[in-house]
Amino acid sequence: MLRNKKLGLLTTIGAAFLMAPTATVFAGNTGDTTWTNHYSVFSSEDHTPARRKSNGSAYSNKTKSCSVVYHTIWAALYDGRDVSAGHSYKSYAGQTTHLYNVATENYGKGVSVRINSRSFNNGSASGVWSPDSK
Repeated sequence: MLRNKKLGLLTTIGAAFLMAPTATVFAGNTGDTTWTNHYSVFSSEDHTPARRKSNGSAYSNKTKSCSVVYHTIWAALYDGRDVSAGHSYKSYAGQTTHLYNVATENYGKGVSVRINSRSFNNGSASGVWSPDSK
């Protein structure tokens, strides 16, 4: 009976040990960072602050307020290089968007990324974003 208990304990510890690395692999940089972007006819583009990307998931963006009808957003690296693979999104106030990107596939985990945006109207938009969605 004591042997069965020891075997059961070793099995449980072994399973926990094997599962531990798996949990950290999928952990993403999912905390929200606030942003405010300003647009005018003469300066139509802006971007979020840059953050490090941990995995291959979509960026997550929530536009909380928007004085223009919508603004267009897409995935970019810290320096503005496009990693959207041609995907862009109209973002309206109250809307959450998951942005397709190839940042980690092309530049590796830990690369700094941001969300670029554009509006050809005078106004602003604000919200929160995270570089990983899971």
